[in-house]
Amino acid sequence: MLVRRNRRVSLALATAAALGASLLTLAAPAQATSSIGGQVSSVEILSRAQTWVDKHVPYDQQGYAADPQGRDYREDCSGFVSMAWHLDKSLVVTDGGPAFTNADGSPNTTYDTAVGDFSNLQPGDAMAYPHEHIFLFAGWTDKAAGDFLYYAESNTNDPTHGPSKANIRSTSIEGHPTSGYVALRYKNVSNAPTTPPASPTPRSSSSGLSVTPDSGYVTTWRGSDGKLWMGTGGGTYMAKPAAPWLLGVAENSKPSIATMTDGTWTAAWAGDDGKLWIGTGSGTNMAKPAAPWLLGVFPGTSPSITALPNGGYEVAWKGGDGKLWVATGSGTNMAQPAEPWLLGVADTTSPSLAALPGGGWEVAWKGDDGRLWIGTGSGTNMAKPASPWLLGVGTSGSSSSPSLVTMADGSYEVAWKGGDGRLWVATGSGTNMAQPAEPWLLGVADTTSPSLAALPGGGWEVAWKGDDGRLWIGTGSGTNMAKPASPWLLGVGTNGSSSSPSLVTMADGSYEVAWKGGDGRLWLATGSGTNMAQPAEPWLLGVA
Repeated sequence: MLVRRNRRVSLALATAAALGASLLTLAAPAQATSSIGGQVSSVEILSRAQTWVDKHVPYDQQGYAADPQGRDYREDCSGFVSMAWHLDKSLVVTDGGPAFTNADGSPNTTYDTAVGDFSNLQPGDAMAYPHEHIFLFAGWTDKAAGDFLYYAESNTNDPTHGPSKANIRSTSIEGHPTSGYVALRYKNVSNAPTTPPASPTPRSSSSGLSVTPDSGYVTTWRGSDGKLWMGTGGGTYMAKPAAPWLLGVAENSKPSIATMTDGTWTAAWAGDDGKLWIGTGSGTNMAKPAAPWLLGVFPGTSPSITALPNGGYEVAWKGGDGKLWVATGSGTNMAQPAEPWLLGVADTTSPSLAALPGGGWEVAWKGDDGRLWIGTGSGTNMAKPASPWLLGVGTSGSSSSPSLVTMADGSYEVAWKGGDGRLWVATGSGTNMAQPAEPWLLGVADTTSPSLAALPGGGWEVAWKGDDGRLWIGTGSGTNMAKPASPWLLGVGTNGSSSSPSLVTMADGSYEVAWKGGDGRLWLATGSGTNMAQPAEPWLLGVA
């Protein structure tokens, strides 16, 4: 039995990380990572929902439209949610057929379970008004205020749309009393409820890209207007980005962002006043930022921030005096910073910092002697650093910087452009390092830096701009690397620019990568190993 024509269609909210406005309308096709009636992630649910928005699927109870894999679903509210959840049929919200709820309005446990209080809603969940309507929840934009986003297939005058804004405290949503809605969760959603890990996921530091607890991403960059921009999403789609507080970022500098243990993020950047700034928030919302201690950042360099297992953060940067500085804090508060050992940092290069799983941190940087240096410590204390193997980094005067991640066993992996212009990798513990290697003799473009991330099952994934100007992807373990690839022959920045990609790995072993394309826009892609799904440039966003 179909839903009556005057009933509103299902709405699916953008992503739990999607805190802002609407999702990208130019998203790449959803990848077939789930099977019909099988497990599906919230990220894929929202990606599938976005495909109908992109195709402007109309509301038509007699019509059917295809999902990304070509299976047809009915073009009404319940058909839309069925498609997004990748069910084996188009359910209904009325009585008399396979429905999302029972006759008494309780969840139909064949397909879904009760979420309970609306505050428990997570991206990919649905809100059903029994016998009348159902829509998809995409994420909170301000949970404390009750603001959220959703997708909708509503009526004949409006094709599938979203994400749209609503407030859970409103007396009605989609034309029905809010008090009458029941919050539902698909029984085969693979990542709900989501609990942030006890310690931060190892990732590339000095990175403007970080994984969110719902397996999405949050990214920050210096826009073509010189302001700090934030975006959040999953795969190649992005909720409407924002430039909170219209904050300036110093020229030739990149912000760094880390996801904290509570699911919020903390960002660090060099302001256009030359000071180190700290901001914290969720989605594209940011609490009032601060420049604690009025700390100088050397022109043309970038800070590196990492989340600590205790819920705070650690940040490292090249100070205005040319020395390596470290500091720890929480929110926008920072304990007194320090420059342990008065360590020089070369030219316009930046350190790379990562948290150790048992507490403390590991840092890599190019010293003012042109060598790769490694240090480890806790808070603002550092054990005696070392320059193992006296390894060169980039050419003299270049901004090529190393990328370091920590592994689950407390060791580290580091990647860098060597003095010979090749991609080098090494592994070690503390300040010790096993013999490094340059697998495949891979070229790295001038003044650029690789981005390295640890894989959850061991090993690593790396992205870099090759000396052909293309984006390259490689994966390996220790100093071994499988044959790398340049999927889609994607350009990175302009010829001779210092534009470098940022890469993170997800809990399922896939990766997300962001970079400035050859057209000057922000590009996103996701993949596994050296394979990559079709990339996209959401919102046609300029990158400085």
